[in-house]
Amino acid sequence: MTRLERRCEQLLRTSAAGTGVSLTVSTTKQRPWASALFVGVHMRIALTSDDDGRFDEWLAVLPEIELPLCDHFVADAEVIERSANAATIELLLIEG
Repeated sequence: MTRLERRCEQLLRTSAAGTGVSLTVSTTKQRPWASALFVGVHMRIALTSDDDGRFDEWLAVLPEIELPLCDHFVADAEVIERSANAATIELLLIEG
């Protein structure tokens, strides 16, 4: 696991814990991303939680949550898949 993956995992756990949600991160995959002006990475993360109701509420606001990283910023956060007590999300992290 890379340092960036560990930091994202901790950031997501901290954000969810603030709303009473306990997360488990089971897989993380990343692929490079670039535009004409920016460089970054798409990070796909599988999450599980024991409290499906609160988890659902947290996932609903995830795109609006500020997720600060010291050398990247989260430009986009979206839920890719959702099932009972589980979700796969994708973050677009831009180097900055």
